[in-house]
Amino acid sequence: MRFLKTLTNIAIITALAACSNSNQVPQKAPNKIQELQVQKQTKESSAFLAMMDEHSKSLLRLSPTSATSLGVSEDYFGMKFNDKIGDFSVNRIAKIRALRAEIAADMLEIDRALLTGTAATTYDVVASSLAMTEKFEPYIFGAFDALSIFTPYAITQLSGIHIDLPRALQTEHPLENKENVEDYLTRLSLIGEAFTDYADVVRYDAKKGVTPPKFAIKGALNVIDGMTSGLPIDNPLAVVLDNRLKAVTTITMKERAAYVKRAASIISEKVYPGYTNLALALNETLVNAQTEAGIWALPDGEKRYELALKNYGAGDKTPEQVHQLGLSEVKRIQAEVDVLLQSVGRTEGDVMTRLIALSEDPSFLYPNTDEGRQALLTKLNAQMEEVEVLLPNILLTLPKANVEVRRISVFEQDSAPGGYYTGPSLDGTRPGIYWINLKNTADWPSYTLPTLTYHEASPGHHLQVSIAQEIKDLPMIRNMLWSSAYGEGWALYAELLAKELGLYKNDIYGDIGRLQSELFRSARLVVDTGIHYKKWSREKAIDWMHKNTGESVASTTREIERYSVWPGQATSYKMGQIRILELRKIAKEKLGDKFDLREFNDQILISGSVNLSVLSANIQSWINSKT
Repeated sequence: MRFLKTLTNIAIITALAACSNSNQVPQKAPNKIQELQVQKQTKESSAFLAMMDEHSKSLLRLSPTSATSLGVSEDYFGMKFNDKIGDFSVNRIAKIRALRAEIAADMLEIDRALLTGTAATTYDVVASSLAMTEKFEPYIFGAFDALSIFTPYAITQLSGIHIDLPRALQTEHPLENKENVEDYLTRLSLIGEAFTDYADVVRYDAKKGVTPPKFAIKGALNVIDGMTSGLPIDNPLAVVLDNRLKAVTTITMKERAAYVKRAASIISEKVYPGYTNLALALNETLVNAQTEAGIWALPDGEKRYELALKNYGAGDKTPEQVHQLGLSEVKRIQAEVDVLLQSVGRTEGDVMTRLIALSEDPSFLYPNTDEGRQALLTKLNAQMEEVEVLLPNILLTLPKANVEVRRISVFEQDSAPGGYYTGPSLDGTRPGIYWINLKNTADWPSYTLPTLTYHEASPGHHLQVSIAQEIKDLPMIRNMLWSSAYGEGWALYAELLAKELGLYKNDIYGDIGRLQSELFRSARLVVDTGIHYKKWSREKAIDWMHKNTGESVASTTREIERYSVWPGQATSYKMGQIRILELRKIAKEKLGDKFDLREFNDQILISGSVNLSVLSANIQSWINSKT
């Protein structure tokens, strides 16, 4: 759909008749000019936001499960969508590229100078996103997205259709009545065909020379094996349906059993064969896949990584500069950890030997049992309640949406990251969820848990995402865009805010956990550039990170394998945090006594997710408005 400006030509009054009273000051002309200018700005801003709304719908039609995840209405969408999953064939690539080009062309029809408020910020965010994806277009195929590039690979051990679609049905599809259940079963029946279609996407990528490392393909195959090794009736897609329907009072036990039986039949007849076809394509690709962990092993690998770093917030920094920044930060934080370890009597050996010993101290570990896992989750909930009452000390705007902590499914935990967050639905029917990987509770010494909570829940991701979703005039497309450097940068900055709130005042070990978290994110700068720029092996990266962060070898292995298939993303945390702290320092220096931390933090959040360049411009504008 194309949008053309429909603003009418408005005559601007440039002169007025001379007033007979020479003492009168003519105020009418400038007021009229200002009024007409405001009208033009309002009209252009409204036209632009309407355009973005239509493009949002076009994007969501390509991905109906995203519409479900966001919680949009059928009226907004223009059709029923909870019984659809979208096109996952090779044709989807051309559709998405065409839509990106269409949005870019429509943007040229808008006069940016006339936009104000949310419209102006949205224009800048979308324009920046389009410029970035255009640069990626020659290098990304199956994983191409119109507005954001996450990974160059269509499927890995961590991401792809084999994980995303089953997860969407299990955790996001509504199951409150019989119509919802029928939609669930319809979607379930479409998954097998989607997997089969996506097998061709995997082959298409391979022909273009874009294959993930062998260990990533094997990891994806392990996920598929985990989802297909049992009887259909025991598959998570049937078990979750059964469990969730127990809470639906309008569905009898007999009806529930019939629904679950139908689900098992669909899984057997359609889902499992689809998984088999996808696994076949992955096994074909595995034969000639790269053995190296880094993107440098792909065609144009150096260019691909240069783009990846820019995409994730490095700006004009070279890979070498990012690497050296990481080494510098690691050294600084290790020195701070050393001081705290000495303060609690841990003085024998070098700082990392002591930190690793601390992480393995049984007194800080939960039993790796169901009871131990539940005790850990209970503690996390208590920590979330504790920080909630302190948020007014660092913010003026507070979110309304709730957040829950849940365990990552056992079917995903082998390859999933340690923790992550998924936002609440826009309609309020689903809370924000803070997910934690509890495969091995030894990955989570108790002193590290507060910082994880502050990062994933409040004042981190949940607070950030919820505030953005509650912006009244935020166009839908902004809820679909995520800047990792902004989002992860805020969450890492939020860990520091927790310290400033006094949450570690009487908890030295917790503060060590906070520093270890920052050390972990700083080390990512080193290993990400090490893998993708300096051509480190997977094993060298694992060894370096384990020895320099104190994280367990098992946890570090999963992390390094994640960085290998998400080039540049691991750098976004520290790059974003550094920029937010730089902006805070600038604001303090320029505003002096007028600086208010709560107001500054609000300014970071109240415009929603933006890239770092837009964030910097917004903060500078705010500073100017106060001086």
